[in-house]
Amino acid sequence: MRSILFLPTDKIERLPKALGSGADKVIFDLEDGLAHDKKNIGRSNFADLASNNYNGQPDKFLLRINALDTEEYKEDIKMLKSLSSLPYSIAIPKIESADECRTFLEDLGKRILILPQIETPRGIANIEQWDCTNIEFSGIGFGSADYCASTGGDMGKASLAYGRGKIINAAALYNTLALDGVWLDFRDPDGCKEETLYVKSMGFSGRFAIHPDQINPIHDAYRPTAQELEWAKGVLEEAKSAGTGAFKYQGKMVDAPVLAVARSIISRED
Repeated sequence: MRSILFLPTDKIERLPKALGSGADKVIFDLEDGLAHDKKNIGRSNFADLASNNYNGQPDKFLLRINALDTEEYKEDIKMLKSLSSLPYSIAIPKIESADECRTFLEDLGKRILILPQIETPRGIANIEQWDCTNIEFSGIGFGSADYCASTGGDMGKASLAYGRGKIINAAALYNTLALDGVWLDFRDPDGCKEETLYVKSMGFSGRFAIHPDQINPIHDAYRPTAQELEWAKGVLEEAKSAGTGAFKYQGKMVDAPVLAVARSIISRED
C-alpha cells in the first residue's frame, strides 16, 4: 500500500479521476476534507457507493470517519451500521489509545480492519505501549500536520523525525504498515518524490496523498532502482546455492534479515 488518495465524500464526481490516478487505495473523507454542512451529503454519497458494491472494488476503498469525541462520529456509526457491506478499512483520526480502537469496534458491532491516525503528542507518546488485543490493522498513519499544529513544528524533517520514528517502530511492533502523512504542495511533484524517498528510507511503507498528480511521484519513489533490483536478484540467486545459514555476497555477509530486504525489493518491482 504505497499510496492512499484522499477524496472528499461530497465530491463523488471526482471518483473516476481518483481511480484513474493509479492510487493503491482511495480513502473517502468524512473528517477534515468536508465542511460541517456537507457531512450528511458525504455520508449519503458513501452509502450509495456501498450499495453499488463499491464499483466492484470493495478492497480499493477506505473511509475516514470523524473523531470519536464528536457528534458527527455518532452519525458516522449510524451510517456504517446501515450498510450491507463495509469498505476495506476504516481510518480513525486523532487516536491516542488502543482502547479507542476497541470502542469503535464495539460501537460498530462488526469486525473490520482499522487504520488509526496518530496526530497528537499524547498519541505519539502512547503508540508503542498499546495492547492490541482484538484489533486488526490495515496500517498506522501519521497525521503530521495536526501533530505539528500541537508541537509548533514547521513540518520540516527535524520537526517530524521523532513522530515518524515512533510510528515506524510501532508499526513494526504490531506487524502492520507505517503510513506517512501528506505532502501539502500538490503543485510540487519533485518535492513530493524527494520527501517520499526520504520517508521510504526511514521505513514507511507508503503515504497519504491529497491530489491525483501526487500518485506517480510517490510510486516512482517506491519503485526499486535498477541497481537495487540487480543486487536483490543476485542475493536471492546466491542464496539458492548457499543453502541455509549466512553467506557472503559482494564482500558482505547475508543472513535472514538481509534476505527479507531483498525479497521486499523484488516485491516492489512493477
